[in-house]
Amino acid sequence: MGGAMKFEEAGRAVDREVAKLADFLDKKLKPTTRQEMAALLRRASQHLAELAGKLEKEEPGPSGGQPG
Repeated sequence: MGGAMKFEEAGRAVDREVAKLADFLDKKLKPTTRQEMAALLRRASQHLAELAGKLEKEEPGPSGGQPG
């Protein structure tokens, strides 16, 4: 098939990657590195929130804003 990923598929993929990251953080990182990673994740979260806001403000595309 190959085309664009559907919204639900993307959500599941993100959930899987977040679970992998959480497992890595719990098992592999030193405390100082954990603090640095926490700060990085907070910055990433802010950027994702900004992106979400931009997406909400955008006009729907040719598909009328409906998922794939």
